[in-house]
Amino acid sequence: MKVFISADMEGISGVTDWEDTIPGKRTYEYSRRLLTQDVNAAIEGALEAGATEIVVNESHGPMRNLIPDELHPKAELVRGFYKPLLMMQGLDETFDAIFFIGFHGKAGEKDSILNHTFLGSCIQRLLLNGEEASEADFNAAVASNFKVPVTLLTGDQQICEDAKKKIPGIHTVAVKKGIGAFTAQSLHPTVAQEKIRATAKLAVESAKSIQPLKKEQLYTIDIEFKHTNMATVVSYMPTIELLDGRTIRYVTDDLIEGSKVLMAILLLAIQGSNSMTL
Repeated sequence: MKVFISADMEGISGVTDWEDTIPGKRTYEYSRRLLTQDVNAAIEGALEAGATEIVVNESHGPMRNLIPDELHPKAELVRGFYKPLLMMQGLDETFDAIFFIGFHGKAGEKDSILNHTFLGSCIQRLLLNGEEASEADFNAAVASNFKVPVTLLTGDQQICEDAKKKIPGIHTVAVKKGIGAFTAQSLHPTVAQEKIRATAKLAVESAKSIQPLKKEQLYTIDIEFKHTNMATVVSYMPTIELLDGRTIRYVTDDLIEGSKVLMAILLLAIQGSNSMTL
């Protein structure tokens, strides 16, 4: 039994502010310990259910946030930013289950903690096949290309409720309820981690009964940027269509390849913003 874990940070127990998630900021070092503890709880639950191999992919910001020597020794870690599969790097067809740990609501999701989609400084909203998508939605679609089900998601109550509507059979753990973008009512970290551990065990035990999302024949990705120059610069890429001043479109039949294109889009959008801030 192989388990893949994509670990973001905004949906981790106790995290409520950008200062919690940005290296060098006042509360970052404490928050990265919380991140490591939440991920370890998921690993422990998976192992209790019989998982034999676990790969954890760093999926937040610079993708160097987990504390390697405090990560559970049974897990292997994919660390570093420049990854062709971004938040899903390390996944392939041999895995049996996927966990999304510490995920958050899409850009504009009411009261969801630190809501954004991939690049908060640049992206106003992202649509996948005509529907506004969260990072969880996009990554679950990537997983469908490998035919692996997403069986667990942890984060705030808002993203948990959204995931249940879109990913049939998924187990969720709401570690906090967003009151606003920077305010939450949170479980104590040890309580949250115990819930994650128990639900991760269940998510592995029930993995065979949870179906991966259906792979679509075509994926249309529309990205509305916050500024016109971001869209203009991105539209210089071949196969990218400029729909209006702030919106581009990319169409693909393969989200594995599409993830590489998304990486290039994000890097170009940063350049177009004249800012290197994620």
